[in-house]
Amino acid sequence: MHLRLSELRPHLVSSRIFLMGPGAKTIETTGASYGEDSLIKFTPDLRLEPYATYWAGSGRHLVGLGSFSYTHSRLPLSTQVGRYSSIAKGVKVMGAMHPHEWASTSPVFYNRRLMMETFERDRGETPAYREFDYAPDPVVVGNDVWIGEDVKLGHGVHIGDGAVVASNSVVTRDVPPYAVVGGVPAKIIRQRFDEGTVNELRRSAWWDYSPTALNQLDVRDPGEFARGAIGLIEAGAIEPYRPAVLTGRDLAAAVAGVGSNTA
Repeated sequence: MHLRLSELRPHLVSSRIFLMGPGAKTIETTGASYGEDSLIKFTPDLRLEPYATYWAGSGRHLVGLGSFSYTHSRLPLSTQVGRYSSIAKGVKVMGAMHPHEWASTSPVFYNRRLMMETFERDRGETPAYREFDYAPDPVVVGNDVWIGEDVKLGHGVHIGDGAVVASNSVVTRDVPPYAVVGGVPAKIIRQRFDEGTVNELRRSAWWDYSPTALNQLDVRDPGEFARGAIGLIEAGAIEPYRPAVLTGRDLAAAVAGVGSNTA
């Protein structure tokens, strides 16, 4: 579905969703450079948490973003991103799959769109179309992930929590948590931390908490940060961050409600 920015802005502002770029210096001016009639696309299943940020026009596709995550890249609508993740400019997801295991990879054997519809009409013949699901699986990006510039992501890849993807990489398979990967195709270069620290960071799931809940911890020391977070959580000293989630259905209903009230 798609709606005009002018219709969506009040609901994005109240939900603290930022569409940043030239002319947008406050939440109230979110999307200022887009144009009031710009169409913003999203799916009914969209899930957005407060303080998610879309830079450089990437908000024309509202993909699922967790709190404190941002993207500079316009990604497919099915993409899901966790919290505290950073996506640089130029990141793309590969297009539709082709059946490379068949005798031919050509879509004429499974896709009855304009080209083949015209062929049928011109020749009065109907080829046999075989079933093939060529829609790409969604890309899932975990929490605290950093994806560098001009990265290309394969169909349905999962980027694990804490992973780093080097610029100009082509990611064709899942990336393990806290791995640093790079190259064409991307391979593991190293782990961000030793195994014990990674296990403690994952056990803490610190991204389930707000930045202020973790104020007393020193983020510069990963091991101590993880152990401190676990201690606070086990002591019941901090509460998980559970903000209101804005869905695509919520957005559509809110805009429809405004329209009916002003009719």
